[in-house]
Amino acid sequence: MTRARVVPGLLAALGTLVASWPLTTLLDDGSWVRPVLLLLLLQAAIGMAGRYAGWRTWATATVQVVTVVLAVLALHVGDTLVPTAWDELPFAVNDLLLDARETLTTYSAPAPLSPGVLFVLSLTLPLVGVVVDVLAAGLRMPAAAGLPLLGIFLFSTSNSGEALNPVYFLALAVVWLVLLLQQGMNQVSTWSSTEAFARTPERQEDRLGLGAFSATARWMGLVTLVIALALPAVIPHLPPRYLADGLAQRTGSSDVASVGFTDTLDLSTDLNSDNQTPILTYATTDSNPPPLKVLTLSSYAGGQWVREDPPRTVTGRDNARMPDPIGMDSETPRRLERINVVGNGLTQPYIASPWPVEQANMQGSPWYYDPAGVQPRVRERTSAYSTTYKVLADDARPGDGPVISQVDPLTLRTDPRATAQITAANAAALEGVDDNDTFGKAVAMQDWLRDPSRFTYSLQLAPTQNGPDGQPYDPLSNFLVTRRGYCTQFSTAMIMMARAEGIPARMAVGFLPGSPAENGNLQVRAADAHSWPELYFPGMGWTRFEPTPGVRSGEVPAYTLPQADEAATRATRTTAQPSESSAAPQTSAAPTASPSAAPQAAGEGRDWFPVWLRWLLLAVILGGAGAMVLPLAARWRRDQDLRAAAEPRDHVEAEWSALESRLHDLGIDSPGERSPRQLEKHYRQRAPLEAEGKEALHRAVQTLERARYASPAGEPPTLQQDADRIVREVREQSSLPTRVSAVAFPATGRRALAEGVRRVAGAPGRAARRGYDRLAQRRRR
Repeated sequence: MTRARVVPGLLAALGTLVASWPLTTLLDDGSWVRPVLLLLLLQAAIGMAGRYAGWRTWATATVQVVTVVLAVLALHVGDTLVPTAWDELPFAVNDLLLDARETLTTYSAPAPLSPGVLFVLSLTLPLVGVVVDVLAAGLRMPAAAGLPLLGIFLFSTSNSGEALNPVYFLALAVVWLVLLLQQGMNQVSTWSSTEAFARTPERQEDRLGLGAFSATARWMGLVTLVIALALPAVIPHLPPRYLADGLAQRTGSSDVASVGFTDTLDLSTDLNSDNQTPILTYATTDSNPPPLKVLTLSSYAGGQWVREDPPRTVTGRDNARMPDPIGMDSETPRRLERINVVGNGLTQPYIASPWPVEQANMQGSPWYYDPAGVQPRVRERTSAYSTTYKVLADDARPGDGPVISQVDPLTLRTDPRATAQITAANAAALEGVDDNDTFGKAVAMQDWLRDPSRFTYSLQLAPTQNGPDGQPYDPLSNFLVTRRGYCTQFSTAMIMMARAEGIPARMAVGFLPGSPAENGNLQVRAADAHSWPELYFPGMGWTRFEPTPGVRSGEVPAYTLPQADEAATRATRTTAQPSESSAAPQTSAAPTASPSAAPQAAGEGRDWFPVWLRWLLLAVILGGAGAMVLPLAARWRRDQDLRAAAEPRDHVEAEWSALESRLHDLGIDSPGERSPRQLEKHYRQRAPLEAEGKEALHRAVQTLERARYASPAGEPPTLQQDADRIVREVREQSSLPTRVSAVAFPATGRRALAEGVRRVAGAPGRAARRGYDRLAQRRRR
């Protein structure tokens, strides 16, 4: 397998994998390593097969590149490779590239392994591996192969945001030095074993005159060491550069404080805290991120919200799709967005994330969720995690379906002490609203509470007033009377107003989206704590509303805004509907592209891949497969004769036979059994050889003649080098069709393949004859 150069090919693949090892510090998921490793091994195997078959380096590299590209497409967009879906192939690839760009420009390290990032890694790293394989094994230039390896390594280093562990560099240096050593040993092994002596007198201990070389080597090593130590101090340090100004702006967990989270809310207390302690640092794909939910509360009594333990929990799996929350219809228009938290200060079991969650990755920390609420919880605090969440489309509206049977009865229980004030509030808020339009009622309640002419946002509550009976109002009634409070009072008021109208409602507690930090991420502080109501509607499930005035909470959810044109709304709902396959890929926890960029919409009505081009691509693929089989069969047939040669003269005969078969593949017939001189005359007449080629032919014939007729003496003879020279000149002088035929469809390979088929077909007959012969021998005995 010397011709295949197995060792340098495997070392090239290993070097590419080791050079990409630091990429694990830039991504929050290492599942990309396995497909990349398999693709590297695939391209390395093709390189070995091509070299073994005697292909030119460019031909081998071409087959490697085509195979890698087809394999990556099959892994990531395999459903578009069938003829009926080829129109969607360019748009599917475009979506993956857009997803990769969005991830790299949005997230800081460790960034999520989105489908687009996985696609780019699966494509680029094996293609770099092809370059390394060509340089190290094909062209036998292992020193130059270090350049693409260094490129991968420097990409990781320049985007890590901090110094890499030296083990990454040492591992890569070891693989590269082993590659150099292996190539050097192969070259030294070809040197002559004759020992040379100097003509002039020399020292006995330095008969080969190596003293001067060793002294020079020592001086070169010393100078290199000095330069390596001094140069970094002289070169000016440039500011760090980040890929797309997003990747590797890392914020460690030391930038956030470890805090707990209260699971009770008291409506009667002032909110005096203005704590600026950082709680979360995160990046997101959402241009307008919603609040980050931590928990939900359904039980309200005595002016307090109290947390209830979920009835049952399910163990969570990183990157696995979670079920839709109760009541959310899969047909409800929504999109997927993602957050990547790089600094988490919440203690277990709490996790802050926009809701509802589609997928979660807790960096290996064990976690669970309530199947009805789909709110992740961790058993151990994790400093970093990522989630993919659903965002209802702007035109989302409730559907038809049961309500009461699917919700906790607690979400319909009102505060009896505030019945009078709740009734009065609904009478004012719902004036003119259709009594059958429950969603319209919820929007009217939200807008009524947000009206600054009616209510005032303040962290300081108004003094408690007395009711008509002379008794102090309960906290909720006091808010509805004084109309002054903060998010807890506004949310509680809307929840009780909705419950009074038969709409299930509950309290969500978490944080506002936060504010931009210096490193481009968003940072959430303790003062950003927030609460909001969630109302239940069939098809939409638990739906967020925002009754707190905008001075604190910002804008209301888009689906609560008036729709200008109902017909346009229905059209938008049709076109904005993401498919389940594109909205939630099972291979990664990453958001998909916006619905407008979906491949189905983008490719509609386009004939990007005409029929004739599809058949042409199929022919190229089948031709490439045939081009692998026949050359390998030809090489195997020639090497089989060489392996079977026991004596030096038999080895020379096998080399000459291999030369004749290679020339036959190039269109020059063999003369058959002739004397060496007759063979030389035959090939001089038919082979287009220059002077050097004719000299090589003469030397090869002489070697064959000595092997046949002279007694063996000295080193074993070989004509392989001269044979390679002869074939090279004949190939260079041959026409392009002849060269292509010799590489892809060699006659020797066809004969070897036919011989193999005959052997397989005749195997049953031979086995039957051997069985008959053994039976006959037993009878004769």
